[in-house]
Amino acid sequence: MNNFKFLSKLSQGLNSTVLLSLIPAIFWVIFLWNFWDKGVYALGFNATIFAYLLLALFVWVLYRKKHYRRYDLNWLIPLSLLILSYSLYDNPFVKISSLLLIPIIWAFFYNQAFLLDKDKIFWNFRFLNQIVIRLFALFNEIPASLRSFLTLLSPKKANKNVAWRIVVGLLLFVIIAFTIFIPLLSAADAVFAEKLQVIYEAVMNVFSSVLIYKLLMIIFLALLFLAALRAWSSSFDYKETRELPKKVDPIISGIVLAGILGLYLLFLTIQMSRLWIGSLPFDFQTTETLVKSGFWQLLLLSIINILIYLTTYRKTSSWVQKILIAFTFASLLLLASAAYRMALYVTYYGFSYEKFFASYTVIYAVILFIWLIIKLFATQRANVLKFVIMLFLWMYALISILPVEQFILRTNLALSRMPDSRIRLFELSMLSPDVLMLVQKYQKQGLLTESVAYLDREGERKNGEVFEWQPWITKQEQIVLEKKWYEKNITNLLYLINHNY
Repeated sequence: MNNFKFLSKLSQGLNSTVLLSLIPAIFWVIFLWNFWDKGVYALGFNATIFAYLLLALFVWVLYRKKHYRRYDLNWLIPLSLLILSYSLYDNPFVKISSLLLIPIIWAFFYNQAFLLDKDKIFWNFRFLNQIVIRLFALFNEIPASLRSFLTLLSPKKANKNVAWRIVVGLLLFVIIAFTIFIPLLSAADAVFAEKLQVIYEAVMNVFSSVLIYKLLMIIFLALLFLAALRAWSSSFDYKETRELPKKVDPIISGIVLAGILGLYLLFLTIQMSRLWIGSLPFDFQTTETLVKSGFWQLLLLSIINILIYLTTYRKTSSWVQKILIAFTFASLLLLASAAYRMALYVTYYGFSYEKFFASYTVIYAVILFIWLIIKLFATQRANVLKFVIMLFLWMYALISILPVEQFILRTNLALSRMPDSRIRLFELSMLSPDVLMLVQKYQKQGLLTESVAYLDREGERKNGEVFEWQPWITKQEQIVLEKKWYEKNITNLLYLINHNY
């Protein structure tokens, strides 16, 4: 009871967020420390639990400050799916991408969650600028966060408590004894040194350099989390401009849009024979140039369309808006051409990480362009930038929880049986343990047997030795078996259960 009263008194003089911010920081150091050695393969159940703990803390503050709305599920659900993906697969491409994107998504949407009319505000460059300013406010809160933790270590009320004074006294005794007195006494008497050697080594191992690094990491992470909570959980004073959008000169914008549209139509007319090609050249470099030029064209067109919408949408005369409609249709036609090229490329050469996500980007752009065209005919003003970001968030979240690598392996195996296929299955050895069970299954069935192709001095393709999958299988098994139980994921567990480990 006395200990409970002591803890109760201690917590009364402190902000609860100070104590709660320590929990995910300590969890990270205990269960995710191997990330420094193993990289993304050390991120499994531990990464999901850590992120959910941190997310729960932030949402708790959001709810406590009465800013939580049902509308927030629009970003909380996809963010939760991204976090859950670490417990599902080993896919290093998605894990690395999510490692970079999750903090950005988290910070952006958490800050906008403190707007009063967050579901009605139109997103524009001014809105994004205000969000970025709030993000950097985190650094201004670090000194205040540090003072909060110093208060935690030496609370005024607790100093009068006997239990607290005992703890402080014991810590000081241990530090002084093992750094000054025991080393000096051991040097003066060999028998004394021999008697205390075991105890001395055990204590010094506890206070090793690794422990110091871990303690510093706990302090750093806890300070970072608390500073983020202090900076981003404050009221958001952004006020949307209620004035009508500033008009863009209709003559200038009309000439620019009509000129670009004319260039697109001229390009489509001249390149018609190459855009809708029925087959690809056999030479890989020529094929790669032909297809990738279409993909980068797609990416550039997406950016151009977004910029054009943000610049001219509902800011020009009606006849300029009609030119914008025609321009978007022409862009969609070019997009369809690029998508067709990518489909041919995949059919002949199969999927890789790059080609899979390039194809997924095509789908994203198609949905975006169709939505933009529909909104041009609508009477109500469209929140273009918001749709662009939300569509990306949901589509990326959905793809993160799908078995991407298994899809790549199955699809490439099926396509490799087609006539004139140029797929080399041994190139799939870049994949992770997500496909380990499938590879073993297909290997036993003899479906992966093929010779490694190479080019001779004359540049002709020759067949060499049969590619051996066993070294790859051994390496992936080692990755799975060397993981700690909390570093594994569901795919790993299914493999271990299937092989009776």
